[in-house]
Amino acid sequence: MAAAAVAGLIPVFHSVAGDKSSYYIGRQLWFGFIAVYGVVVYVVRIPWALIHKDFWCHGNITYPCLVECFEKRFSSPVVGTWYFFFFLFLAFFFLMEFFMAQIRHKQIKAKSVESLANEVEEGSMVAIQENIPCPKKSILNFHREKMLLLLYLLYFLLQVGSQGVFLFLLMFQHLPLVSKAVIQCSTTSCPGPYLCLIRGTMEKQMSIYTLVTLSGMIVLFCSGFFLYSIHHYLLKGLSGAKFWVD
Repeated sequence: MAAAAVAGLIPVFHSVAGDKSSYYIGRQLWFGFIAVYGVVVYVVRIPWALIHKDFWCHGNITYPCLVECFEKRFSSPVVGTWYFFFFLFLAFFFLMEFFMAQIRHKQIKAKSVESLANEVEEGSMVAIQENIPCPKKSILNFHREKMLLLLYLLYFLLQVGSQGVFLFLLMFQHLPLVSKAVIQCSTTSCPGPYLCLIRGTMEKQMSIYTLVTLSGMIVLFCSGFFLYSIHHYLLKGLSGAKFWVD
């Protein structure tokens, strides 16, 4: 089912990413990140799909004790956490995309009405009936609309914050789970101690490193866009306004 979902999403993201109406900076880049993020999460989960079968304990251990040792070692969800942060990444992006599209639609509608009003003033009623102008390209102006710029900056802060938490969990919670191939298990009902083994630790570590790399790239890109937006739209705008006042 997961493979079918990923295969179905790829053409959608490809068609949307191919849309040339980049009415704000980085739109196609973020669609590309969504596609890459989904494929990466689907691929890196494969070594973890049968983690319960990769967990073995030596000695005369009963199956309930084996399950208890496994639950003690993997007490927090791993793949589920990856899916959750992928969902956050999607939710933040599509919320921003929704608000940006609504504002762009209002701008296009306002320009169309203004153009019609100009045609009426010039007395060309025939041109209005035959050809109603509808501009296809409309780039959002962050210099004028400060609330829109704040929304744009808030998106980057949310992405950096969520991906920062994700990086922390990957490095300090998920990676230590497979840092050692052999562990000792001892619980209240199963005192043991039992010597347990996790197979395929290198593949599992590489899957975590892959997510760390991807998440780090997203943090770098979001931080870069955040700093660029502040410098280009706020600092330059303030300096330009000060120049005209002087």
